[in-house]
Amino acid sequence: MLSERYASFARELANYINPLQIMTNPIQTIAYGTDASFYRLIPQLVVEVRNEAEVIHTLTLAHQQQLPLTFRAGGTSLSGQAITDSILVVATHHWKNYTITHDGLQATFQPGIIGGRANILLAPYGRKIGPDPGSINAAMIGGIAANNASGMCCGTAQNSYNTLADIRLVFYDGTVLDTADPQSKKEFAAKHPEILSELSAIHCEIKENKTLYDRIQRKYKIKNTTGYSLNAFLDYQDPFDIMKHLIIGSEGTLAFISTITYHTVVNYRNKSCTLMAFDSISTACQAVPFLKKSPVEAVELLDRNSIRSIEQEPQAPAYFKTLPASACLLLVEVQATTQEELEQKQQQVQQAVAPVPTLGPFNFTSDPKAYAFNWKARNGLLPTTGALRETGTTCIIEDVAFPLDRLADASLALQQLFAKYHYDDAVLFGHALEGNLHLVFSQDFNHPTSIQRYADLMDELVELVVHQFDGSLKAEHGTGRNMAPFVEREWGEQAYALMVRIKQIFDPNHIINPGVMINTNPRIHLENLKASPATHPIVDKCIECGFCESHCVSEGLTLSPRQRIVIGREIKRLEQTNENPLLLAQLKKEAQYYLDDTCATDGLCAISCPVKIDTGLYVKAIRSERLTAKNHQDTLYFVEHLDRVTQMGRYSLKFVRFFQNSIGDRSMLRLATKMRKISNNRLPQWNVAMPTGTKTTLQPSTSASNRTTSDNPKVVYFPSCINRTMGKSKDYDKRELDLKDLIVLLLERAGYEVIYPAAINNLCCGMPFSSKGYQEEGLQKSSALEAALLIASEQGKHPILFDMSPCFYTFQSHHTSTDFTCYDPIEFIMDVVFPLLPIIQPREEVTIFPVCSVKKLGLEDKLMEIAKRCAHKVHYIDSNCCGFAGDRGFTFPELNKHGTRNLQQQLSTHSPNCSDGFSTSRTCEIGLTAASDHSFKSIFYLIEEVTRSN
Repeated sequence: MLSERYASFARELANYINPLQIMTNPIQTIAYGTDASFYRLIPQLVVEVRNEAEVIHTLTLAHQQQLPLTFRAGGTSLSGQAITDSILVVATHHWKNYTITHDGLQATFQPGIIGGRANILLAPYGRKIGPDPGSINAAMIGGIAANNASGMCCGTAQNSYNTLADIRLVFYDGTVLDTADPQSKKEFAAKHPEILSELSAIHCEIKENKTLYDRIQRKYKIKNTTGYSLNAFLDYQDPFDIMKHLIIGSEGTLAFISTITYHTVVNYRNKSCTLMAFDSISTACQAVPFLKKSPVEAVELLDRNSIRSIEQEPQAPAYFKTLPASACLLLVEVQATTQEELEQKQQQVQQAVAPVPTLGPFNFTSDPKAYAFNWKARNGLLPTTGALRETGTTCIIEDVAFPLDRLADASLALQQLFAKYHYDDAVLFGHALEGNLHLVFSQDFNHPTSIQRYADLMDELVELVVHQFDGSLKAEHGTGRNMAPFVEREWGEQAYALMVRIKQIFDPNHIINPGVMINTNPRIHLENLKASPATHPIVDKCIECGFCESHCVSEGLTLSPRQRIVIGREIKRLEQTNENPLLLAQLKKEAQYYLDDTCATDGLCAISCPVKIDTGLYVKAIRSERLTAKNHQDTLYFVEHLDRVTQMGRYSLKFVRFFQNSIGDRSMLRLATKMRKISNNRLPQWNVAMPTGTKTTLQPSTSASNRTTSDNPKVVYFPSCINRTMGKSKDYDKRELDLKDLIVLLLERAGYEVIYPAAINNLCCGMPFSSKGYQEEGLQKSSALEAALLIASEQGKHPILFDMSPCFYTFQSHHTSTDFTCYDPIEFIMDVVFPLLPIIQPREEVTIFPVCSVKKLGLEDKLMEIAKRCAHKVHYIDSNCCGFAGDRGFTFPELNKHGTRNLQQQLSTHSPNCSDGFSTSRTCEIGLTAASDHSFKSIFYLIEEVTRSN
């Protein structure tokens, strides 16, 4: 329960912000109580700010009431700087605006734009942002700038500090400063002259103190993000320039970043990389100085344990498994404007590294698959190595840097340190060109002795980095809470005093992210440690990195995959400790909606997860565990009599359409909504795209048992139970056929004889059952379908067509039989239809939407190729899952509404001349149509149209 101080804050803030944006519900505050670090703090309340005015109100009120707050964007921070036990201010979904100017040379972004998305926006200009952290497809601009994140290729030359053009800030009292606006600077100078004068004073003091000046200069000869960016006082004289560069790397402790303008960098078209194998980490480090002098863009080091975490990947080179225990890899990248220049650089690199022996020859590759694997494997090393840990332990990552000429000795010293404390699973990898190493190891925080072992390790690590090698305790991951106790030890008393002074200048009441970077508690790095209890085998390896969140349709509505796992772990922890039975009961009750009901279980989270955790499978497992014997008994009727169920569905849909035609769409929507409310949401939500029932049922006379003896090639067609039930929506042309009939028309046009499996009206891929937790029943239907398809195809003699991608994906995931060949609609069109049917009348433009199963199958490019053959211009809808999720769009329509919230804007902007769109899932098409002014249909309708002769 909220204390009166926080309750009063929430009530007052609700006068300026929608109360729904102020979250105090424990399931939400606990969900936001974690970032990618190994710390956990549960906020008293979470405020979702949607614009700068709301930030000003929130900051001003917190300042008035002296309540601390912390800013958060993607939550991929690794040192505990994005969590708080006070007020968490989240700026994500409504902070996506951007402007690109000077022909792409500059770009201004709001903090909620994902770094990878920023690069997509800049790609047409041949540019990108400078920072390229491994988390770039999850980390957001606000965090990238606030942490001064760098990455593989950018080093220090292209990080946020060195590519910053201008910045717009909101200060502790609500004052706004836009450094690109002279008037804003003038107003700020009048309101806060003390900030500017203090910054100028520090600049003069450092300049006059040669010892301190030299210390700062020397510290920034290597990567360093420990503490505030004191190099700003050396690099700049104007207080506004000093200020905006101090903000970079300040980890949200000085001000809120409202927008940031970057000088962009060249995104070379021609790239290649190679893996160089060495007999030891020492030998690999000896090669780095030679590579530093050659035209390389990146040199990434991977020790043997790093390699072990990825050697089981299907695309991993076979020799990974045979490398000696002491081996080390260097992943080297070159980039160029032309292919000729690229080849020249490759030769120069090979010549440069010739003096250092490798375990074998190496070759550069630009092959998309090999290139993508190398970098995907490297970017995912933190989660993949973390996944190797023992269940119940926590993944720890430290981030240090050394002078390049001492990298080899430092690497050996680190290995010896880990051996001393028996961290046998410790992994070393990092940015070798910058002397920057990441140290990953598993840690048990369940016992005091284990925590003390970690404390002792940290003390010796600090001694090794700071005193033995004069390195940096943090090179790019931020100081956070993790290294806050050691900032003074690295920098010395004078420099640390300046940092304390900087904090006081910008945040005199210490309400902005207190405890981060500047912290007087010498044991803060050992407090608020995150528990990681065994929860379920599907998710136990999750390190809560947050890579999954950008692919989740319910993120921002209820919970993301990471947050579902967080809640699952908290429920398990409370069950084990019995410390708060009331909270446990509340979490279990609310998890039904937040964790279960609004999960689309589409599996897209597994695509972005480096260890392929499918949170959808976890949710299905939870659903399965809740089922009773009676639930299974009742479901058996549907399994055995699916033909009756689909027939009843057709009649019901036809009745609803009759009623719709009688009273009109508006009256129908009002009535249906009212009836759903009266039923306590038990009735499905009707929408304008609700189809009628199919006109006809499939007749047994067309089944495999009655096939003809014609010489035409044969194809087994499996119409999904959805398409056997649902006919056309009202937006379809009256002359158009139901999909199952249109496909037959198309197949016969291509010269095929169509065969249906026997007992077709009772067959199903099993998804309607397995998606609700009925795993055995789903497998039973899927196995029956497999047997029927085997017979219908004459033991694999004829190809088999599924008319919906989700059905094909479900069937394929259940059965890997090679006895017959099954086709998704996309591959069937590409491989079977197009060779036989020419495009006669292509369209000017089309819009396509790849459904989740298409993405999981890796068929997006083929869908795009189909569209390009059918139209001169193709519009591709940039989205995750549409949120319809089978029947969830009817039972939890808010999920579909959330998933399609940006759909109409995209359609209006990119395809105003199109009136329809195409996909490969009937239910998704219903949701897309209902959420837009376009009519979405199966891709087969497009193929039939463009191959039709007049």
